[in-house]
Amino acid sequence: MIAENEAEEYQLAEQKKQVYLTRVNQLFGDIKTWLKDAPLHVEQQDIEIREKFTGPYTVPLLSISTQTGQTLAEVKPRGAYVILAEGLVDVEGGFGREHITFMVDGGPYSYRHKPEDTTQFTKKQMFEGIGNDGWYWVEETIEEKTHFINNKNALFDVITQVSHYEF
Repeated sequence: MIAENEAEEYQLAEQKKQVYLTRVNQLFGDIKTWLKDAPLHVEQQDIEIREKFTGPYTVPLLSISTQTGQTLAEVKPRGAYVILAEGLVDVEGGFGREHITFMVDGGPYSYRHKPEDTTQFTKKQMFEGIGNDGWYWVEETIEEKTHFINNKNALFDVITQVSHYEF
């Protein structure tokens, strides 16, 4: 019985990892397409990450720099196992790090007791603006603005945040 459970857990972890890798590769393909005509240089390399349930595995990393060689940002996968999301990619630059998470079904929800009946709960979306499944940057401001990373301008906003580079 234990071996069956371990085998199932391994299979589920492997499936989750493969879904994550597919999503990361799609995002990186989109980024390369969006930046194709921009005056930027995009370089991809492989790195290894390690997660508790999957162990080590290889993921791509994108380095984005100007044509003069100034590194603006690295887009670095962090893992499939993330609280409140289904994958995490960091965007790191000289002025900080921002997180892009893969959200599904409207993102995470919070549950609160109804004031009129404490045996029942209300469900509220934690972050406004999450509609489609995909990669989102939750800008950590007072309003916690969400940005769907589905075009060049959204990507430029994240890169500007971590690099202070103006496009």
